[in-house]
Amino acid sequence: MRLIGAGSRILFSRVWQVLANAVVVMMVAHVLGPEGQGHYSLTVALAMLLASLLGGGMGLAAVPPLRQGKIRPARMFAAQMIWVGIMVGVLLLLARATDYGQWRQVLSARLGWSAGLGYVAAVAAIGILGFETWSYDLLARGRLVIGAAVNGWRATGHLVLVGLLVLFGALSFEWAVGALALAQFGGMLMLLVILVREIRRGKPLAPAGGPDDAVAISPEDVPDDLDERSLGALIVYNLRHGWLGQISAVAYFLLLRLDQGLLEHFRGAAEVGIYSIAVYLGEMLWLLPGALTPLLVHSSAAHASDPERDRTAARAVRLGILVTVAAGVPLIFLVEPLLGLFAGGEYLPAAAAFRALLPGIVVFAPGAVLAGDFIGRGKPHWNTQASALTVVVNVIIGVQLIPRYGAVGAAWSSTIAYACGSFVMLARFRRVTGMSLRGMLLGRHGRMVGEE
Repeated sequence: MRLIGAGSRILFSRVWQVLANAVVVMMVAHVLGPEGQGHYSLTVALAMLLASLLGGGMGLAAVPPLRQGKIRPARMFAAQMIWVGIMVGVLLLLARATDYGQWRQVLSARLGWSAGLGYVAAVAAIGILGFETWSYDLLARGRLVIGAAVNGWRATGHLVLVGLLVLFGALSFEWAVGALALAQFGGMLMLLVILVREIRRGKPLAPAGGPDDAVAISPEDVPDDLDERSLGALIVYNLRHGWLGQISAVAYFLLLRLDQGLLEHFRGAAEVGIYSIAVYLGEMLWLLPGALTPLLVHSSAAHASDPERDRTAARAVRLGILVTVAAGVPLIFLVEPLLGLFAGGEYLPAAAAFRALLPGIVVFAPGAVLAGDFIGRGKPHWNTQASALTVVVNVIIGVQLIPRYGAVGAAWSSTIAYACGSFVMLARFRRVTGMSLRGMLLGRHGRMVGEE
């Protein structure tokens, strides 16, 4: 019941986040036009990629030792702060490099960057990096709803900033990136304040929900002397145990954005701007099944002997498919008038791309849910393998379809790739749980593999 209540609150926050993000995307697209929207989408993608690459798995690696009580939360937080501080320095150095030489010429031509915009993008990347790191600490403490709630507030702040810029006629490409940076950095600060208060209160961790409060990662994987190690040694430990999960995050990002890079190469920034609207709509649909991810990170960390662990994950898969279909099917008929009303007639071609993308969005909804289950089981590399396969398929098909069909070709290549990735994740879940496909999708858990 606790997970159901938490899931409802997370879903409510995600629905609001979807609506706020949709309004922001439409306002930015309408004001900037397809080429400016393409530059904006690629800039957001670059900030997200840098945050994923530099995160180092510091948050992901912290979950098992925190859940098992092998380290004091304040000490783990101190190590994370040092790492984030170092990465802030790296991002500022990269931002400085964007104002000089060939980097400035390339970024100006490809992304429309003016002098100094690299620093603004770096602030956005810092906000994303810090948020992703510290949200795992709160998940480890059983605070399942906080991350989604802060995401909702972050989306609200972003909406207010962009709305004010539109109201006063000041929304430009540079100010759009600035509003993004302020929203991301503000969300990180909000989460940071909450986490520091949690640590100072010394509130005990919520139980994992399995026998002996065990977690999926065996105790011997977390050394008993971890709390006694230096902060430098603790950072090294986190990097060693978190890098594989971080690769999964990078692969997942490439899964969502690499086709836009190919599209820019073959067809230009204006085509990216049109396609990015379809992609944003699809990603907003993914926020709904994604609401179940933090619940499964927590519940799937229960001991393997807990019979509810696998059933909860299977129920989450079915619910993820249901909410995605319920939200996505009406958009088949509404996407064109909505685009014309809110973004303008020049974005109407995005409707065809969205319809081509929608089957992949629905098919991959189970993958968006199971990503949290695999992390909870201590198997983040399963996500990495599925994401890597999906990226490879997307690139192979994309280079065939994108030059000829543009945004619609990019959408179909993504749909095919998403279907491949989702099949791999469902097959992995089926093998590890012993459930039949009917058991996973229809709820008949009594039947095992082969008992069709």
